[in-house]
Amino acid sequence: MKVFFAPDYRKGVAYQALLAEALEEHGVEVTFPYGHRRVLPLCRGIEGWRGDLLHLHWPEKFFELRRDGFDLLRKIRYPLDLSLTLRRVPILLTAHDLRPHNRTGRLLAVNFQRTYDAARAIIAHSAKAAQAVGVAYDVKPEKLHVIPHGDLSVSMHPLPLRSAARAALGIPETERLCLMFGTVEPYKGIEPVIDWWRNAAAPSTVAIAGKPYSTEYGETIRRRAQGTGAKVRLDLNWQSDEALERWLGAADCVLFHYRAIFTSGAACLARSFGIPILIPHRLDTVDLAEPHPLVFRFDALETDFSEALERALAVKRDHEAAEEWRKATAWPEIAAQTARVYAAIA
Repeated sequence: MKVFFAPDYRKGVAYQALLAEALEEHGVEVTFPYGHRRVLPLCRGIEGWRGDLLHLHWPEKFFELRRDGFDLLRKIRYPLDLSLTLRRVPILLTAHDLRPHNRTGRLLAVNFQRTYDAARAIIAHSAKAAQAVGVAYDVKPEKLHVIPHGDLSVSMHPLPLRSAARAALGIPETERLCLMFGTVEPYKGIEPVIDWWRNAAAPSTVAIAGKPYSTEYGETIRRRAQGTGAKVRLDLNWQSDEALERWLGAADCVLFHYRAIFTSGAACLARSFGIPILIPHRLDTVDLAEPHPLVFRFDALETDFSEALERALAVKRDHEAAEEWRKATAWPEIAAQTARVYAAIA
């Protein structure tokens, strides 16, 4: 079977490359687009390709926001692009997100609805996520398939020892450190976390490590952290795998405080490494195989977060405790489930 993956996000996300490699063992040949075509990028991206199925990831790439004067045109032309593509090849969609982050608007909603309508099958990463897709886009249950997010830790080295990681980062051994990592964006709820640590009596620190999605938002975070002293550490730079490994190795726990999220590859990565995770109850589409002693849910920063933080800081990183999770999310298993969906709809 020949499958086309679009868009090509391999440079920023290991997910597609790991899935494509694992699918080879199931006789699936995956092709990626060569560059990004103009005018009708989705349809023209598969121009000259002959295969069985288009596996669409992050469709908003094909009507992306560039602020170059053509954003409206990109949104208006997308339905035609999608329709022309559908005439040539059936489409499968992985619902990585219910809607694009940091974007709203009627045309955006219309384009997503048309994409879900066009897809012959839809993969969601948890049962709760599949349920949310069904409700939001009126998708029939038979089109929905639940396949877990794959294990991203296999693309990285084993984490350094806590002492070595902290020595490299200049963090004292005695400091209790909670980490927020990944691209620094408004939807991730970082600002109220900074405010909480500013006023917290607890002797702990939060570190925010990642590149801001815009220069302006990076300045917003810097200003917000002013006056917090040593309670808030900022490393607002792009994190290579090596740099991220240091931060994960140094952390006592990790925090995900998204305002809203559908699937979190970052949370799945932390889960694979056996790092204690703090995450709100409201983010229930993020499946971390709970209950589990390394996952701590809380209601809100203003209520029970302090207690959950103390419990998370008291638990040590435990790679062995995440073994069952890594088995369930191993790429050979993820690829096998994905190949079965391909065979059913191609």
